[in-house]
Amino acid sequence: MTENSELNNKISTIKLKKLIEIQNLTDNMNGTVIRIRGFIESITSCSSQIFILLRDRLEKVQCIIFKSTNVSSIYEFSRLKKLPLESFIEIEGQVVFAEIPIKRATKQNIEIVISTLNILGPVVSKLPFQLKDCKIAGKESDTNTITVGYNLRLDNRFLDFRLPVTQSIIKIIDQTMYTFRTYLRTHEFIEIKTSKIIQSGSEGGANLFSLNYFNKPAYLAQSPQLYKQLAIIGGLKRVYEIGHVYRAEVSNINRYLSEFVGLDIEMEMETTYIDFIHFLHSLFINIFESFKNEMKKELEIIRQYYEFVDLKYRSTPIIITYKDAVDMLKSKNIQIDYGCDFSREHERILGKIIKDKEDIDIFTIIDYPSSIRAFYSYIDETTKLTRSYDFIVRGEEILSGAQRENRYDYLKNAVIDKGLNPENLKNYLEAFKYGAPPHIGCGIGLERFLKAYFGFDDIRYFSLFPRDPNRIFP
Repeated sequence: MTENSELNNKISTIKLKKLIEIQNLTDNMNGTVIRIRGFIESITSCSSQIFILLRDRLEKVQCIIFKSTNVSSIYEFSRLKKLPLESFIEIEGQVVFAEIPIKRATKQNIEIVISTLNILGPVVSKLPFQLKDCKIAGKESDTNTITVGYNLRLDNRFLDFRLPVTQSIIKIIDQTMYTFRTYLRTHEFIEIKTSKIIQSGSEGGANLFSLNYFNKPAYLAQSPQLYKQLAIIGGLKRVYEIGHVYRAEVSNINRYLSEFVGLDIEMEMETTYIDFIHFLHSLFINIFESFKNEMKKELEIIRQYYEFVDLKYRSTPIIITYKDAVDMLKSKNIQIDYGCDFSREHERILGKIIKDKEDIDIFTIIDYPSSIRAFYSYIDETTKLTRSYDFIVRGEEILSGAQRENRYDYLKNAVIDKGLNPENLKNYLEAFKYGAPPHIGCGIGLERFLKAYFGFDDIRYFSLFPRDPNRIFP
């Protein structure tokens, strides 16, 4: 017998119990000996027992050590009482029915009687903060309760990730991207990835991060706009991208990020821009419904930390014109001139007006004047307004888009009218000389969309590692 075959025989005789995740524990496993892993969330003890609340992802189960049990020759009973919180351990034990429901656990009807305990990831230093002290900023709480500052949590983001609320938000982010991608693939869109290192900006030179590209000036892309259009001109018909976007804006960190995730769409224009608005509204309805149907646990956990109000929406969009919106503001004695862009406060007031009138939290504003839209926006020859649109959720813009100008001469003149240099956009403009289909699209800020959906005050909750004017770490 060879050495390898002897080793294989030895391995085959090892009876290692399959590792089970806490989320897969069920009441009908009573009496089963299992092996599980997790972080120690809390430890309590009496003279003869130690109770460990073990956490993995969003689930928690209570585990018991009896003093009479020889859990390990290494760990004495007295030492086990002092295991540091957040230690990562693996236990083997028997599932038993709990005599009374364990309120602090998610698995309330069962507990694990430990026979073996191994510390896989010891805690060797004092925790920067206690997870139990973390709250979401803006939620009222007992003034006697310790609250961990969000900047401290971000400095130790790895630890903050262990919070069920943070994991729930991350899963909501994942669900948003998944539903966005699935919806568009169902409608025969192709996912693309555009370059983030560019020669010039899509909207001019403002708000760009500059860098040295092999001794030549370059910038981080503030939008995939021009590349999306080139893809359509190239005959790809329908494209989308989920990718990072960079904006060098010194602004309110609660609403803006310097690096965020853009959900971008571009397609050949097949009917009207109003039809495209209906298509986008249907996309959002799909996302909202996926939250309700597939993210119930996550929504409930977030609600325990921050009591948000459920978003109200209809199956068809509420659409108002830019002029209607200005008139609504004027009716509330708000000082605004036609031709001015809406401020954050204007959006908030419009959101309240529509909510009071329609009992709806999402609506669309269309037909903005060209003076406040990008150079590539198509201008209707009859109305002299752009065929453009913004989606507003809870009084905050979360999507902006328009039909694009696809005629070379008109587009070049629009570039000049905006005070931009056509030479800086030469490659882009050149493509429109060779048969550019009518096309349309939009951009959605993922983090801002979710901030608006939940009504949070701080956008950084919805970025894994947020970047703003004050943060470039971790």
